Parts: sequence; C-alpha cells; structure tokens
Amino acid sequence: MKQARIILIVLPALIFLTVLFFLWRGLSLKPEVRPSALLGKPAPAFHLTNLLKPNTAFTEQNLKGQVTLLNVWASWCYACEMEHPMLMQIKKTYDIPIYAIVYKDDPKDVLKFLAEMGNPYSMIGNDAQGEVSMDLGVYGTPETFVLNKEGQIVYRHVGMITQELWEKELLPMLQILK
Repeated sequence: MKQARIILIVLPALIFLTVLFFLWRGLSLKPEVRPSALLGKPAPAFHLTNLLKPNTAFTEQNLKGQVTLLNVWASWCYACEMEHPMLMQIKKTYDIPIYAIVYKDDPKDVLKFLAEMGNPYSMIGNDAQGEVSMDLGVYGTPETFVLNKEGQIVYRHVGMITQELWEKELLPMLQILK
C-alpha cells in the first residue's frame, strides 16, 4: 500500500520533469542552425533544367571548381522575397557565385520575380517536384548551402541570409575557403 502511494507521487513528478526537460531543450535550440547529414559530403547528384538557359542542364558538376553558395528558394516564399536584396548585394559586392534551386514553383512566376527584383544567380535549377531539395534535406525555403571547390557541402543555413549572418559567419568562411 505504501509503495503504491509513493509510485503515485513519484511517477507524475518524473513525467513532469521529463516533459519540462524536453520543452527547455527544444526552446533553447536555434531554428536556423540545423545539422545536415551532408556536411563534408559532395552535393547529391541531380539534373535540373536551367531556367535561365532552358537548353542547358544544371547539375551538381556546376558547383565544382569554385566556392559557391547554393540557395534554395521560391517566388511564393515571403522570407525569400525579404532575403533577395541581400543576395543582390552579395552578387554586386563580392566575387561569390550564387546558384539556385527553385523549390516547387512555376517557372513563369520565377522569371517574373527575377525581372522585377533582379537576378543574383549564375544558374537556376527548376526543382518542380521538390526531389532535389529533399535530397539536400531542405524542409522549407529559403535555405542556403556553402560548397567548397570540390563541391562538398561545408555549411547549411536555414532561413534568410541577413547582413549580420553574412558579416559574422558566411563571408569569413568564404574567405577562408577561397
């Protein structure tokens, strides 16, 4: 009888403390920092239509030979629209090629967006089904990857590239990799 009473008191307390621990842990994580199983590995093989030159394919081979940014975005994505001026500034100011994969978007909408906002991209792959994005581990837009000269993914950022992120993390990393 006494054991049952102790269990009725201790068990709910243990459950409460366990739930509290996981809530604390989940709330203390930075949502923009997500580990990637692809870090240190080559970009997965892909073959997409290049929206800028439809007769030319965009593949993982295009990401080799230079340090690059690979931005996964969509014209319907509000955060992508907010990020776009920063990408234009990067293109204008730095010698860093930016490649894009457009996630589940209409090519007409993408081209209209770029005509209005400017185009910071060297190539744009049309990932209409989202399969390549899924292979990269993307679960939302925008996401940006840094690839080294060998085409290996060395960094992943979930969310918009801000001026602060660019100055404190991305630019120093890119300068070291070059």
